[in-house]
Amino acid sequence: MRRRAFISLATVLPLAGCTSMLGGGGVDTTIEDDEIVEFEVEDGATLSISVDVQEVNEIGDDGDVDVEREGVGLRIDHVDEGVIDTRTIQDSESFELSVDTGGPHRVMVIGGTADVTIE
Repeated sequence: MRRRAFISLATVLPLAGCTSMLGGGGVDTTIEDDEIVEFEVEDGATLSISVDVQEVNEIGDDGDVDVEREGVGLRIDHVDEGVIDTRTIQDSESFELSVDTGGPHRVMVIGGTADVTIE
């Protein structure tokens, strides 16, 4: 019985988290403040993006600032050509984004933590 369990785990674990191997280069992860996650996109692709905000960071560390953020910032860039889209997300949001130029792209969350899925 243990041998079967080991063989099953040995087969499944190397594929965990490898969306680029299975689906052609997506993202399905939790991204923290200013963390960058890179992914590949084909020319003319339409991306389905889902964001679920986990935490919104407070502004300022000195305690004198009495301002709250509305949500987290989401930024999607083409590595060579710059910013494609930016938006503020308060709770959760799903949207589509058309990408003209394929190649390496990156996504980042600013001002908090969010679960991000890009297909």
